[in-house]
Amino acid sequence: MEKITLLLPKTTVEMMHLLARTEGRTIGTIVQEMALDRYMQQMMSSQRTSETEVEASEVQEA
Repeated sequence: MEKITLLLPKTTVEMMHLLARTEGRTIGTIVQEMALDRYMQQMMSSQRTSETEVEASEVQEA
């Protein structure tokens, strides 16, 4: 694991503390899950974009 320092708005920190308390997790775990969710959304979005581009090029060739 790596250690980082984040400078976040107070309201963001309060929301993270609230999430951690209500879900019984650490803030580190919540940040890790958020990062993974965001990464997966980007990968799925770029995959859909690539598939759409392939379909469009196939239509143009026909």
